Amino acid sequence: MSLYEKDWLSILEANENRNPYLEYEFLYKLWLNLGQKEGIEIYAVKEHNRIIAFFPFHSKETWFGYILCFVAQNEFNTMDIIAKERDRDRVIMFVFDELINMKKSVVFSLNGLFQNGNTLRNLSKYLQARSMKEYLFVDNNIQLKSKSISRDFSPYTTKTIFSTNTFRAKSYRNFLWTKEMIISKVKRNST
Repeated sequence: MSLYEKDWLSILEANENRNPYLEYEFLYKLWLNLGQKEGIEIYAVKEHNRIIAFFPFHSKETWFGYILCFVAQNEFNTMDIIAKERDRDRVIMFVFDELINMKKSVVFSLNGLFQNGNTLRNLSKYLQARSMKEYLFVDNNIQLKSKSISRDFSPYTTKTIFSTNTFRAKSYRNFLWTKEMIISKVKRNST
């Protein structure tokens, strides 16, 4: 992974990144500590012999296929893909199409995208184009763990859950949707 440090930093610099959880050093140390034993998969996208994006995922094989979520999504509430804004739309399309082709039956549970961020908009456009259903949960009770994260974004983060159209993946996706609705209802009732 250290081969890609320069590319990673260049992308973050071009985006004027203020999210410490996307920094190369942070994710590299996480990958070294957890690595393959925890199913961490960081996909690099190369175009014309240059790296244009990184997708830091945690992959787990289950009875229905695979579940893919952002690396450390349970520990940190702000995560994203690493891609320049101009490339984001097409790398989302390329990577998710490739992941679906490779894994066939997969549920994506992506937590930590900013509500007003471009990734969420690009992802929603992708899902619409592929006729895939998503459920979007907005956590407006969330407290950001770092004050250095840009306030250009809404302070609210989201969790978006979608899956391939296999029976087992859709069944597990529906289970996750129900679980999130119950959690959201409990949170609303407790405040």
